[in-house]
Amino acid sequence: MSVKAKIAAAAATFALAGGGLGMLGTLSASAATPRCGSSCQDLSTLRFGHRYLLATFQGTAAAGQEVILRKASNRAPAEDFVIKKLGSVGSSYGHYALSAYEFQYAPYGVNSNLCLGTLPGQVAQAGSKVLLEPCGKHRNTVWAVFTGQFAGDHTTRGYDVLISAATDSFADPLVLTYPAGKPTAMPSPWLTVQPLRAYANRTISANQQWTYRTGPVR
Repeated sequence: MSVKAKIAAAAATFALAGGGLGMLGTLSASAATPRCGSSCQDLSTLRFGHRYLLATFQGTAAAGQEVILRKASNRAPAEDFVIKKLGSVGSSYGHYALSAYEFQYAPYGVNSNLCLGTLPGQVAQAGSKVLLEPCGKHRNTVWAVFTGQFAGDHTTRGYDVLISAATDSFADPLVLTYPAGKPTAMPSPWLTVQPLRAYANRTISANQQWTYRTGPVR
């Protein structure tokens, strides 16, 4: 089974589990600024590494605000997020573990009750923008983290694929994606959800692989 087929199977299990809503979980701080403490984490993509971090556009805590990558800085509260693990959403696939998460915007460690997602109450489509939306109300703010290593089919070690619970296509599950262009472009490219891009050499697009780093930016 190819990596794309295995992630599609994971997405189907995710949907049957209700997208993770209502599951018990724990909160752990995650942010770019020192105020969040030594246990904070930063979210970045394989394409650009830790030089650019996931951030809220203009730092505005409002529903519908777009999400981008911006240059890493410990003075940028726009890069501050809290990760809520909702629990397991199905069995493991090979060495992969499948769990559901929400990513809440928390400038300077203050929870905004706004999470990474797509438009609420709508089925996400390829190219749908990733926005801040109210946490815990709709499956659009829930993500399945697909992690681990396959023999021959794999993400880069230490990187994950984030599957949107708002997808209804199991053949082409929608995953968190950095679009074309550089984070320094004007206007800043907005993150979207796109079908998984798996290549003939059995790897996944660097724009669709994400990792987490503990501690504030130094």
